[in-house]
Amino acid sequence: MIINSDISSEELKVFLEETDDILQTLDEDIIKLEKEDQKDDIIQRVFRAAHTLKGSSGMIGHIRMAEVTHAMENLLDKIRNKKMILNPNIVDLLLHSLDILKVLRTEINQEEDSDIDISIIVKRINEVIENPNSQNSAVVKNNCNDSGNKDSNETSINIDESTLAQISNAIESGLNPYSIKVTFNKDSIWKAVRCLQILNELNGIGKTLFSKPSSQEIEAENVNEELFLILCTESGEDIIQNTVTKIEEVDHIEIASFDLNQNASINNCDTEIQEQTDNQNTMHDENVDRNKSSDIPVIDKTEALKSVRVDVKLLDKLMNMVEELVIDRSRISQVGRELESRYQSDLLVGDLQETSNHIVKVINELYQDIMKVRMLPISIVFNKFPRLVRDLSQKQQKDINFSISGADTELDRNIIEQIRDPLIHLLRNAVDHGIESKEERKAQNKPEKAEILLSAKQEEGHILIVLEDDGKGIDTEKIKASAIKKGIITPESANTISHDEILDLIFAPGFSTADKITEISGRGVGLDIVRNNIEKLNGSVHLSTQLNKGTTFTVKLPLTVAVFRGLMISIADSIFIIPMSSVIETKKIQPGDISTVLGESVMRLRDDIIPIIPIEKLLKEQINKTSNEENYVVVVKSGERLAGIIVQHLLEQQEFVIKPLGGFLGELKGIAGASILGNGHTALILDIPTIMRMVKHQNTENLMKTLVNA
Repeated sequence: MIINSDISSEELKVFLEETDDILQTLDEDIIKLEKEDQKDDIIQRVFRAAHTLKGSSGMIGHIRMAEVTHAMENLLDKIRNKKMILNPNIVDLLLHSLDILKVLRTEINQEEDSDIDISIIVKRINEVIENPNSQNSAVVKNNCNDSGNKDSNETSINIDESTLAQISNAIESGLNPYSIKVTFNKDSIWKAVRCLQILNELNGIGKTLFSKPSSQEIEAENVNEELFLILCTESGEDIIQNTVTKIEEVDHIEIASFDLNQNASINNCDTEIQEQTDNQNTMHDENVDRNKSSDIPVIDKTEALKSVRVDVKLLDKLMNMVEELVIDRSRISQVGRELESRYQSDLLVGDLQETSNHIVKVINELYQDIMKVRMLPISIVFNKFPRLVRDLSQKQQKDINFSISGADTELDRNIIEQIRDPLIHLLRNAVDHGIESKEERKAQNKPEKAEILLSAKQEEGHILIVLEDDGKGIDTEKIKASAIKKGIITPESANTISHDEILDLIFAPGFSTADKITEISGRGVGLDIVRNNIEKLNGSVHLSTQLNKGTTFTVKLPLTVAVFRGLMISIADSIFIIPMSSVIETKKIQPGDISTVLGESVMRLRDDIIPIIPIEKLLKEQINKTSNEENYVVVVKSGERLAGIIVQHLLEQQEFVIKPLGGFLGELKGIAGASILGNGHTALILDIPTIMRMVKHQNTENLMKTLVNA
């Protein structure tokens, strides 16, 4: 066992909850060290968090966690006492330490030690504390231009220990080490070839001990406009200059003497640490979310009695009970109204109605209070994204200012758990393909530092989450061309569809406009999954973009998915429910109000022509229509599209509890679930976004058939 055997389950539970809070605090504050001006308070908070975790982990016997936090505490103590200067490399080291702590935390859930080696990170931290200029963690800086003068734009390259040892041996054998930075013409299509030529030429006058990109990356053509090398040679700078400049498409070369003892700083933790933490961090995040009932901040002792921790399972059980009460509330109200209409003069019925009204009132208040308990700030999700964006932007060599606003906006815990993955996908797309490279931004006179803003706010009973970037935007002509190539639309229909319909195509399964798919993302790939996951929450996602200006995704979500307000309608004597979030308006219509275009029913709604959803065909309902029957149309909306549903009767609006249909029924397209009515019967809930896509697909097929026959 990795912990003391005499620790009780309750003590262990408290430790895990406190550890999750501390790890979240560290994750947020370490990132802030690079952005905030007032760093002293943040350093103090990080130090205090590491100190607290060291003590509590030592108390339960988790020695490895205590050792890592002790090393972090010593490093932070040097920084807060001004004995060391904080720099981005130290931030990297702290973040890698945090990754290891997350892995160590999962050991408790697994009840066995992980195979991660903490000695590597502890050794590096101690080396930095003892000697900030340690050769074992050097960062080479090209800080001279071709004139030999200091250049304010420094380039940092991390050199591993084995390479440093080789350089040291070369120096002892009498060779001169040089750092060389070569910049190619950005329009060159032979950059990988030029890199290989330079390596071959330089190896003719010396020995190349390091290159970025590496020889393997060059062979895989994973290169950009810059090549950085460390060359050990007997030759001087002039010979190196002449050797490199004779290679075609070389725009610029910088050469500087490389000194092992100069500009040394800490290195990013090596691949061994990174591989161990990368493979296990996802597991930690899942365990944290599973065990964490709420995002409770560190509170003052005077506030301790004003809040308690509640197990998530208990909250879910209470919510299920309240949902049943909401169903009974509707039943009680209906029975009370029926009895009152039948026996108006009976005093007992009056008493029953009064009691019924009071019970309904109590249930309403109970439901509202339980919902408040389940509501959590969206910061629980948002606060994990700065680290994600930082890591992705470093990997892509992009300079991005990531901002968050409205993180205190609250919504249901179930929605918070399910919205994280769609937002991560949108963020990855924004960093990878939304934001241009530094060179592209410079060519378009854009600021080198790109902007990504993630915001949330409550609006009319919904939550709006907006992700904006000032990147390249999405080319609608490129979307049309790709859609035609994939057979999603025809060349004829491409000339008639609207701007919003073109943008909507990127949500089609498998659609992409990316020139190449990277390991981070491909813009468009998986956006259908993003939309499907959001619509499962009775939400919607809308896209707006402007070429070379940027892209905005707006996600609209209900405050809760457990209970929703809906409109009951009657179709073929069957009762269905339409979520009010999809309803725009209702109106009475006559048979003459419906027209036919290309075999499809449509109606005029003021200045718009909207399609009529053939709900009876989609849901296999047999509707007996008569010419003198008055029908109603419910105008619904999904994204920017409108449609009408013809119904026999409009019943009433009320709150409904969503119940899953169960796996044995299989997938029912167009049905979001079911709800129990006040009379005890069951009504199906219409999934309006899915139904509208089904109708759009059928209309597209009919249109293509019409065009072919014409």
